[in-house]
Amino acid sequence: MSGPAVTLGAHILDILGRYVTHIPEGQGSVLLDEIRLAPAGSAAATAVGLAKLGLSVATVGAVGDDALGDVLIRALNGFGVDTSHVIRKPAVQTSASILPIRPNGDRPALHAIGANACFAIDDVPWPLIESAAHLHLGGSDSMRGLGRDGAAQILRRARDSGATTSMDILSEGSPKLLAILKPCLPFVDWFMPNADQACKLTGSHAPEEAARHLLGLGVRGVVLTMGGGGSLLTTAREKLHLAAHDIAVVDTSGCGDAYCAGFIRAIRLGWPPSECMKLGNAAAALVAQGLGSDAGIRDLAETVRFMRDTPLRSS
Repeated sequence: MSGPAVTLGAHILDILGRYVTHIPEGQGSVLLDEIRLAPAGSAAATAVGLAKLGLSVATVGAVGDDALGDVLIRALNGFGVDTSHVIRKPAVQTSASILPIRPNGDRPALHAIGANACFAIDDVPWPLIESAAHLHLGGSDSMRGLGRDGAAQILRRARDSGATTSMDILSEGSPKLLAILKPCLPFVDWFMPNADQACKLTGSHAPEEAARHLLGLGVRGVVLTMGGGGSLLTTAREKLHLAAHDIAVVDTSGCGDAYCAGFIRAIRLGWPPSECMKLGNAAAALVAQGLGSDAGIRDLAETVRFMRDTPLRSS
């Protein structure tokens, strides 16, 4: 199909500061090296990555009718993302997180759920979904307004119209969440959580076991990101592990979303799964070297050069 890529799901404005080694007592203060705002969330951040990598992309979700929403929409538009299908919800704040970034790149989160929980099945732009070349459902677990069947309905409509599909989640994962996600999985070409989420979803002790469990529920392919441990791709016919690039990590915010963007972009280029992993891996590594989900990636050509020229970590 020649339609746009569509991301549907969580839209969050991140407020990030680095580096934070401790929270001061009382009304004490700490000077930081950098504070910035960045578009985030499993739909918005993936949309930014796709746009930077040269794909026509529209994003779908909800933000509040507030100043945070204005900033988030303006940032997405600045990267060339079509936000005309992002609903503004009155009297609800835009979903936002405060992220104090630690020196090792870890990012504890203080989060306000906000408008993501208010996006409803009646807000879905069905003509856009049915025209999509690829649909990425990102963070539907944060969108209570879709109900138990809404996410599966969206994926089914996209698949029936000829789109390839992928899905990621936002929360930590649990067997209870897996029960909610089960109706979606037969309509997902690539399920792309991180390994910890997959293990918690399935009650598994190892990523390989979690991937096999998810395949048994109808997913065509599972890609698990593992931070510095690289990524693992599993289908009914193959299992591939790819090491992470050897880089100095600044901030891991949005790395999983960047991996999804790189992988999806490679799908649209017609690359085989092993090469899709490599572009996802490179996109994630570029983002990890800056502050925020929108850092690092410049364009497709530079990302491909980085993919080819930057060494991988030794096992």
